[in-house]
Formats: sequence, C-alpha cells, structure tokens
Amino acid sequence: MAYDPSSLHVYAGAETGGLFRKSTDDTQWQTLTRGFPQPAEVRAIAVHPQHPEIVFAGTQEGPYRSHNGGDSWERLDFPGPERVVWSFTFHPADARIIYCGTAPGAVFRSDDGGDHWKRLPTDPGPDVVRMDFPTRTIAMAVDPAQPQLLYVALEVGGVIRSLDGGETWKPINKGLSGNVGRLDLHGIQVSAAQPDTVFISVRAGLLRSHDRGEAWEPIDLGKFSHITYCRDLRVAPDNPRTLYVSLGQAARSAEGALLRSGDLGTTWERIDRGLTPRSTMMAVGLTARQPSCVYSCTRDGEVFGTHDGGTSWREYPLPTGTLEVRAIACG
Repeated sequence: MAYDPSSLHVYAGAETGGLFRKSTDDTQWQTLTRGFPQPAEVRAIAVHPQHPEIVFAGTQEGPYRSHNGGDSWERLDFPGPERVVWSFTFHPADARIIYCGTAPGAVFRSDDGGDHWKRLPTDPGPDVVRMDFPTRTIAMAVDPAQPQLLYVALEVGGVIRSLDGGETWKPINKGLSGNVGRLDLHGIQVSAAQPDTVFISVRAGLLRSHDRGEAWEPIDLGKFSHITYCRDLRVAPDNPRTLYVSLGQAARSAEGALLRSGDLGTTWERIDRGLTPRSTMMAVGLTARQPSCVYSCTRDGEVFGTHDGGTSWREYPLPTGTLEVRAIACG
C-alpha cells in the first residue's frame, strides 16, 4: 500500500509551549490545547502501535489520552502524588499494557489501555544522586523476547530491573555506581536481535550489558563523534540491529547531532547530513508505519525530519518561544 504522508503525524512536546502536531506533508505546526491543563508542560509522548489515532501525552498533571490524533484530550485516572510524567512504553505483545514513568522516580502500569493505573513497588536503590530536581524515570524498556523483563532508567540514579513485570525490583549498577556521568541516565533500549543485551545512553556516552544488566561496559562513541553526551536512544522499528542516538555537547549546549548504528552499536555514522543543530539534540521519533521517516528535536525548539531514511532532511522549527523541548513522536 502506498504511503500517504497526510495520514502520518508528528508530535512535539515542550515544558514551555505545550504540545504540537503536524502531518508529514505539512510544514506548519498546530498547538494542541483542548482538554489539557493550561499552561501544559509536555515531556513525554507515545502513539499507540496499532491505533495511531490514540496518543498519550505526559504532563505536569499526569498522563492524558487522545482518541482522535490529538484534537482533544482526557485526563486519565492516575493515583499518587508523583504526577510529572517523563516516559511511556508499551508492552511489546499487548498494547493494552502501558508503563508510565514519573518524577519523583516512580513507575505506574495500566492493564486496560490507560483507563486505570497502579503504582508499582519500585525501589530506586542506593545509587540515586541528589540533584536540584527530583529523580526522573526518564526512560523504560521491555525486552521484546521476554516481556516480563522491564528495565527503568533513572536520572540521576542508574538502572533498576524487574524480572516479573514490575512486581519486584533490583538496582543493576555494576560499572555505573560511583560515576555520576554513568548514573545520569537518559535512554534505555533492548533489541530483539540480541537477547539479554541492554543498551543505555548517559551523560558520559553509551554503555551496554550482555547479561541483563549484571555488568556494564562502555561503547567507544568517541571514535565516531567529537561530541559524546547522549540523550535519547531508540531501536529502529523495522530492523532490530539498527539503533539511533541523539547527542549534544552537554545538557545545554550550542551543538547537537543524530547518529545511527546498523550493527547493534559496534559502529556509528552521523545521519543528519547537511544540518547544523544549534542546541542539544534531545529526542528521536520513529514509527513502524513508515520506517524511513525519522524526526529529531533540539532543546531550543528545532525539529528536523527525513522521509527517506536520512538521505535528505528539512527543518520544521516550532513556534517562537517554545523552549525545553523534551519529546517527539511519530505515528
């Protein structure tokens, strides 16, 4: 079936500015506000893998859901005081099961598509570093081959793991403990192409574990990039051997980049050809509906997109005044 660019949407979320949407055949962003708290702070976005009209957005007041591609939103029944949402992930075999990560660091699970949520008994462990912000559940990953394995990335606190779908937890920070640059997590992924291997992106670069996080080893990203501060990390939806990582010089910087690996992190290439990102590249948006579409956003409101797998790119700047852009999603 031919790809219809008008049916595929890109969503971008910011702490200052809220939530925006555009179709891939358009250059203009729409601001989405109907049903949202005002002003809205949006740090996480997730598009349903089978039903792209269903979209989740994480706000300062908990998760919201749309059944019409973002035209309107409903606030979901969400327990507990940890309401600032930083991450979502779907169960790979059953998208009715959704995990939601918040700050202060907590994990919630819904078994009915977001109607109801349960706080999981997570314990961040002894490696949490006191910062001037609460610990963030910045990213989560479910092993597609063994969905009972759930990994949670904490900013700043390393990794915790559950072997039973979130009922019990264990910190897995051997090789990370005592090193703030490695405990400062930003992304975490598990690939179906390499069972029991976990990849993480941190302030100090990239690391991986071949034994479910029992021990971590660095990936020498410096051989391929002069900047190595890593943010978002994603596995390609059409090829589990392909990874994407967004970079900057630091959390706030005047340079960003997007790298891709086709061999599970052994080698990397910069794919944002011809672009000059003017701030740290914060997030990557991919979709199984059209794997050649890749979008990425910078902290200061630049959005870059390719519809041909990285051969050519265009810039789609967010409206003036949009700052602290944290999330981008396609679907």
